[in-house]
Amino acid sequence: MTLNEIVKGQIARITNITGEDAISIRLMEMGLIDGEQIQLLGKAPLGDPLEFAIRGYRLSLRLNEARCVEIELV
Repeated sequence: MTLNEIVKGQIARITNITGEDAISIRLMEMGLIDGEQIQLLGKAPLGDPLEFAIRGYRLSLRLNEARCVEIELV
């Protein structure tokens, strides 16, 4: 399952960041690392971007970025 598939309010644990490109590296630099818990707070009116809570701050990701983050529901 990937991060773009969860619904508002769900909490998940990050299991992997896929890819070796600049997007994947940037996601890890923003704190999306294995084992971190993340929660979907909401979506923009057209569904993109998504807003998450992670490590005590809010983070907005585009759908294509969220697809790079593999998760498991908590």
